[in-house]
Amino acid sequence: MKLTLGIALLLSTTSLWASELKAVGRNYTFSCGHFTSVQGDLVLSFTDTTLPWGSSVSFITGWEGRQGFPEKRFDWKDRQEWTASATAPYTWTLKITKVLHERSHASFLDTLNFVVKLHPPGGPDSFIHGNSPWGFFKVRLVEKEPGRCISNEWDLPEFSSLPIETVDRY
Repeated sequence: MKLTLGIALLLSTTSLWASELKAVGRNYTFSCGHFTSVQGDLVLSFTDTTLPWGSSVSFITGWEGRQGFPEKRFDWKDRQEWTASATAPYTWTLKITKVLHERSHASFLDTLNFVVKLHPPGGPDSFIHGNSPWGFFKVRLVEKEPGRCISNEWDLPEFSSLPIETVDRY
């Protein structure tokens, strides 16, 4: 009895039985001689072993950044809903490639805001959006400076793990 209880307690406390979000990304400039544009690649992964088989997942996204002179911050620009691909049992992945800044434009996208929308079969949709009713997650793709310049597609920087921040809004 003690062994069964101990195994049940261990299994209930591992991350295998909870939902998990991961983000990896990179950003880069296409021209080393003359600044042209900054592009970003982002991969979001969501795993939840408690969802019923046949569920699907989508991400509702919007970009955050700065625009104008003097600079002003904005958020949730270009709001869009994306259907994630099932990439493993109970795991869905979204890959986004976006031009973050174009030459001669006064806006620069640096952060992706998002919520996760769950679509269980035969049930109502639900959302994972942080710790508050209007909350969301954010992933900063560009910290201070754009990534390094590349000379061709074979010169792309490696993806790196990105921290996911929870934003509480009431």
